[in-house]
Amino acid sequence: MPDNKTFQKAVDLINNANNVLITTHIRPDGDACGCVRALKEVLKNQGKIAAALFMSPLAAWYESLFAEKPSVLGNDVPVDQLSDTYADVDLIILVDTDSRVQLPGFADWLDDCGKKILVIDHHISGDNLGFVALVDTVAAAAGEVVFDLIKFAGWEITERIAESIFIALSTDTGWFKFGNTDSRIFHTAAELIDAGARPNVIYRLLYQSFTPSRLYLMTRMLDHLQLHAEGRIATQYVLRKDFDETGATGPDTENLIDECQRIESVEAAALFVELADGGFRCSLRSKGNVDVRKIAQKYGGGGHTLASGVNLKGTLETCVQNIVDEITVQF
Repeated sequence: MPDNKTFQKAVDLINNANNVLITTHIRPDGDACGCVRALKEVLKNQGKIAAALFMSPLAAWYESLFAEKPSVLGNDVPVDQLSDTYADVDLIILVDTDSRVQLPGFADWLDDCGKKILVIDHHISGDNLGFVALVDTVAAAAGEVVFDLIKFAGWEITERIAESIFIALSTDTGWFKFGNTDSRIFHTAAELIDAGARPNVIYRLLYQSFTPSRLYLMTRMLDHLQLHAEGRIATQYVLRKDFDETGATGPDTENLIDECQRIESVEAAALFVELADGGFRCSLRSKGNVDVRKIAQKYGGGGHTLASGVNLKGTLETCVQNIVDEITVQF
């Protein structure tokens, strides 16, 4: 956990800023979106200008968290117009990432923008992008670090902020069922509930508001299920034609990889999603005996020991075989 001196530096950065840009990694998940919304609310309550920018489109259930549709780099804000669009910004907050590869098109601008940067993260690996960095690698979610920052500063935790952080915690722990779920998470969750977060409402938003297209896509994925190494490894894939024929979009794949982990024998799983520009996005999950972060990092990706991701080049057959081989080596 960051020490009090580092927390104070972060508070000073925020207190001295008037116009803040908040962003996070590509393919934003619940932790990322929850943190962005929480921080935006904190800043708004202090009378500051706060804008959110995402590296890629949000899943519908995350987009609904925001009163106004958030801006997406490349869609709403061209990369070559970042300097003009955010000329008045005097602080940039990077949340749930400290990795250049997770900020495509944005990281290069960071190098030359001349603005102060605050990193709030919980990943082990990073590129030291921040002027100040609040990094807690034992935290289950970046939302825990945001919560600690708010508590340290003495800022009010409104119902909306409590809901946002609860979303961050609950999604990064798989609704409190992953191995990173510890007593700290439950203590924090209890405080958030006391502050107004409603778990039943949040659960319905996150897990009971999917479109039919997402379920159609899931059936395609399950049709492609293959087991390897005597059932210890599960692989699945989704092709571009599956998106076209079901009407689903990229964000609809979030957490679909968890379905095959219901199989008792499966110790590690991989989901390969064909990318529009070629190659595959590979999501990796482990029940504990396989460190999928090492595999992802080997191919230029990253993440956590039990949940990581990486973009791969090559045919589907080659990508699947390479990942299966990498997992098998760890048995």
